[in-house]
Amino acid sequence: MVTEARAAPNRGAEALGSRAEPRSEAVPVLLVRVDSRAARVLLWVLVVVGAGWMAKTIAGPVIASAVADVRANAARLEQALAWDPGDAHLHQRLAAEYLALGDAAGLDRARRHLETALRRRPAHAFTWLGLARLDSLAGDRARARRALDLAVLLSPHDVNLRWEAALLALEWGERDLALGHLAYVLIADPNRRSTAFDLARRLLRPEESLTALVPAKAQPLTDLLEVALGHQDARLAQLTWERRVGLAPPIPEHLRRQYVELLLRTGRGAAARAIWRDVVSDGYAAPAGDAMWNGGFEARALLGWGFDWQVLEVPGVRVGLDGGQAAEGRQSLRLMFTRVRGSDFAGVWQTVAVEPGRIYRLRALAKASGLVTRSGLKLQVLTTDGGRVLAETEGVSGTTSDWVRLESRVQIPAGVSLVQVRVRCDPPRDPEDSLAGKVWLDDVRLVPAEGAGA
Repeated sequence: MVTEARAAPNRGAEALGSRAEPRSEAVPVLLVRVDSRAARVLLWVLVVVGAGWMAKTIAGPVIASAVADVRANAARLEQALAWDPGDAHLHQRLAAEYLALGDAAGLDRARRHLETALRRRPAHAFTWLGLARLDSLAGDRARARRALDLAVLLSPHDVNLRWEAALLALEWGERDLALGHLAYVLIADPNRRSTAFDLARRLLRPEESLTALVPAKAQPLTDLLEVALGHQDARLAQLTWERRVGLAPPIPEHLRRQYVELLLRTGRGAAARAIWRDVVSDGYAAPAGDAMWNGGFEARALLGWGFDWQVLEVPGVRVGLDGGQAAEGRQSLRLMFTRVRGSDFAGVWQTVAVEPGRIYRLRALAKASGLVTRSGLKLQVLTTDGGRVLAETEGVSGTTSDWVRLESRVQIPAGVSLVQVRVRCDPPRDPEDSLAGKVWLDDVRLVPAEGAGA
């Protein structure tokens, strides 16, 4: 074999038509004399060995990746590792497969693969987590705890690692350790927030507060509020709401609405009313002492939820605001009945927060035009739990020359903080007749009576 140096031409200069002198560079060249049989055999061996080495080096990891797809079992992972024995990730995956077997042979293989992976990636947190699981299965709790602590130290903000650490701590019965990791998951992982909270709450002692589990920043609080509302958890929703309500940006409207409705469903009228004004963006502020909301129908529209008026669509009945008729203010509520046969109507109502045991006066102004009913249109006060009628006004029917007053006295039962004020129209006396005509309502109020005998 002979090595010689050749002058490399200046190809860039030639291409540009430059007159620059070519620059000589020493380029090593391997020359093999093949005039003998032995030399040709040697050359062939060098070519084959070199090609094999290149194939293994270049193609090995590619082939290993193809073999070790996401569904690969231990056997396929072993095949992949044969192509790329230095792949620490493959060693880690194989360790997980052998850990799942749970027998002595599997644990021994898992340890060998984990130790090999650590030699290549000594600071890889999930490999240390695997060792923690392995030592835990082997009964060496102290060694497992050291491996887990190191894993968390290496990657303290990996929420998947913190979740696995919490589960491992739960297996060990280490309550405080599990709570610490679950509290982090509550803040950082919206997908696991609900499950993490359920686990954490089960670990709390009766005298311990949920406050320690609730995050402090706006977005995690928003996510946790959504979880609480989805689970109808009034206690968690209240705690989260109180922490979140003063932060920017504002709580999304759909969550504000869900929270009010949850309070109403659970009978917490005073709590719902206390935040109602901050929840709605538009509404008629009731006069001082009036328990009704938008009783004068002055808002641009009926919200249809919470403490505003709700309307049930009924064939033959049209309900809407009327700016051409008003006893007070700019507009009133108009109900038009056409060909409503053989049935009553109770499709307009409002949920109202009241004080238990107190006496109220229900008052409204009404005007009718050609209204045909059995006892006229009236207002009722009912309980929200079973619809028991507590009081009702006299009815209005036919055609009135002007606005007339509807009024009734109502005693709120003890323990009741929510009632329903409902518009009721009885059917005609003759089942063959139709409920027909128009009626307007305005200035609906529910105010505390002056003294018990009022």
